[in-house]
Amino acid sequence: MDDRPSLMRELAHELRDALSPIRAAIDLLRLRNFDTEVSRRVAEKVERGLDAALAAVDAFVAADQSESGTLTVAVAPISLVQIVEDARTALTPLLAGRAQRCEFPPPTRPVEALADAAKSLRVIRAMLEQASAVAPPRSVIEVQAADGDSGPQIRVRFSIETPDPVAEHWFESYGARARGSRMALRTARHVMRLQQGSLDLTLRSPGAGELVAAFAPVGAGGVSAGDGGSRPAAPNEEGRAASGSAPPRPRILIVEDSTEVRVIYREALAALGYTVSEAGNAEEALRTTVEAAPDVALIDIHLPGMNGYRLAQALKARAPPNMRLVMLSGMTLDDTTLRLSRDAGFDDCIDKAAGPKALHALLQTPRASPASAAMRP
Repeated sequence: MDDRPSLMRELAHELRDALSPIRAAIDLLRLRNFDTEVSRRVAEKVERGLDAALAAVDAFVAADQSESGTLTVAVAPISLVQIVEDARTALTPLLAGRAQRCEFPPPTRPVEALADAAKSLRVIRAMLEQASAVAPPRSVIEVQAADGDSGPQIRVRFSIETPDPVAEHWFESYGARARGSRMALRTARHVMRLQQGSLDLTLRSPGAGELVAAFAPVGAGGVSAGDGGSRPAAPNEEGRAASGSAPPRPRILIVEDSTEVRVIYREALAALGYTVSEAGNAEEALRTTVEAAPDVALIDIHLPGMNGYRLAQALKARAPPNMRLVMLSGMTLDDTTLRLSRDAGFDDCIDKAAGPKALHALLQTPRASPASAAMRP
């Protein structure tokens, strides 16, 4: 299978590989109850920094795909109110750091649109991040969601500390961006156009602005609904069933050439009660599958020799049909990565930087087909 990522996606892979043990180490510290007040605060600070670094990596990949014309969307009916709430939650530390407040009065009725849920979340995040970047500290950012005659819209209103008289400067490409603008805003506009919507800036006065995202209404002609907006229900933290005791933990085989990643995943998963075996390459994995009879194979893609895609195909041909194949992706979980995963026969994907708890959460859900993504927001 030919997998030739762009330079930006390859850079993202290298960064995610370097950052992924940090998330796993945080998971392990918490699982082993190193829960003094100091260690809790330190873990939270490290995790916030890690989330910010991974969000920046994803923003660069999305911007690269936008500029190259390879960005795609998969639309379905979504709740814009929920998308705004998710964005506000994700950006709480950013706003708190500038002593800013985000006010979002709940609309009187549901506001739904036909859009890609994951990419629309990034659009709203980009709008709020832009508002925070240009607004003065201790200011209020106002968000409104409405379903009017012109269709569903999200409006973000804010003060501007240093006004820029040319609104279109905020949407220019890498080299031409105005001071204070964010690369993600240009990508967000591209996403909205792919969804048959729009994203525009209105300068309401020299010191105030408004970003407006207009979405396609549910049932809009010309937009084909897909499964991109679907989200699996989140299990509880311990992975217990809604009633009764937890089912037996599946046996897991980790196939990863990085000893550091492999060991930290093994220890964290063992602390969660799993029986774990390891392999550093595809050949070891094929032997260990026979010896350990795992229920789940967690497979990195960039293995020496036979890569993870080919290993997945080999396991599909040789292993028991009920073995669950989970791709451990160091690449951004974009449409290209998910397509390659599905084509190779993987049942699921997780972001390597999401950590062992993301795998634990995934394994509490029914086996997915075709491949689905389990990633941190």
